[in-house]
Amino acid sequence: MKKILLITYYWKNSESVGKKRWVNFISELGKSNFDISVLTFGGRDFIKKENNYTLIERNINSANKFFSNKIVKNYSRGVIDSSSNIFLSILSWIRVNFFIPDGRILYFKKIENFAVKYITENSIDTLITTSPPHSIQKLGMRIKKRTGVNWISDFRDPYLNWNIMLSMKPIFISKMIHNFYQKKFIKASDKVIVTNSELRKEFLKISTIDKINLINNGSNIKPEKYNNNKFILSYFGLLNMFRNPEKLIDTLDIMLEEDSNFRSKFEFHLFGNIQKSTVNYISKKKNLYPLTRFDMINSEKELISKMSSSSILLLLLDNLPIQNTTPYKLYEYLVSEKLILTLGDYENIDVDRFLKDYKRNNRIRYDDVSKIRSFIKKSFMLYDSKKLKNININYSDLRYSSLIFKLIKVIKD
Repeated sequence: MKKILLITYYWKNSESVGKKRWVNFISELGKSNFDISVLTFGGRDFIKKENNYTLIERNINSANKFFSNKIVKNYSRGVIDSSSNIFLSILSWIRVNFFIPDGRILYFKKIENFAVKYITENSIDTLITTSPPHSIQKLGMRIKKRTGVNWISDFRDPYLNWNIMLSMKPIFISKMIHNFYQKKFIKASDKVIVTNSELRKEFLKISTIDKINLINNGSNIKPEKYNNNKFILSYFGLLNMFRNPEKLIDTLDIMLEEDSNFRSKFEFHLFGNIQKSTVNYISKKKNLYPLTRFDMINSEKELISKMSSSSILLLLLDNLPIQNTTPYKLYEYLVSEKLILTLGDYENIDVDRFLKDYKRNNRIRYDDVSKIRSFIKKSFMLYDSKKLKNININYSDLRYSSLIFKLIKVIKD
């Protein structure tokens, strides 16, 4: 039986992408005779046995919590909202230029010592570190150096060429240091996993083809049957400064003004962390605002219910030239069997391929009002005539029961 230690930061939030990805992988690994331990961070020290893994939580002391809360969390709020204030901009600049790879590195020495001891005492065969935050990879590199354990670094998001990082405006010398660490992490890893083909191309400039492995995210959700009483356009997830659908909002408001039948049946639902500037923009639309609902999703059961009751799902791609990420919600959208309205100005090879392979409409530019309007109008006509159907095709390649074979190969090679 192979023993694996996974180190991850975002485990307490059950709706985080990192947890969703690895909960599903752990479930599949357990079926293949792997013994999994998960090391994460919180307010106390404990070890307990879950259904198919051992959960280890280590306390973060109060001084480090201060830096985490004041700098990292406030920065996160600032990056969500395109109208962030100067104070948050300064904090983000400090974070990217003085805390390298990021602010979490402050409290990892204590975790490092615990992990080294745990690996030794429990005969761990493989260490997996999953980021962001990318200080997790520095932790993995230090543990690898001290123990010699087989180390797999999992980059769910880019490091150096990550839109979130670049938005913090690192100075030239900081970029050089971040680049230095990115190269060190990749070269020190026994294997590297990425979730996007463009990111794999970036990393192949640093290492060899046999080390850099592409394993996409997936989804195991199963849609429910729903008889919709409303024609609902739904967005799920973070809506931030890189995804600003103002032209869509304008178009919807005009269509509602022009068509009373559409107005009587339409609703716009936004689930997740929505930047204030977008909320304020919608609030000024006299037709759209009364039909808009803002809410949060607190469980996968609720996510499935809200997706299943939607008529169209809205996917917003980062509106920047660098397209080296694939939104996790794309996979959830696809297996939900719903129509997808995808907005993005720049080619995203992976997203465009998935949309084509799973028979969805092509990506539309953010400012292409004609195509946006046409898509919504045609979809509504299908709905109104009771001809709007789910896209019920084979999604098995997006299930973790299929993706797990790629991961097991990486672990065993």
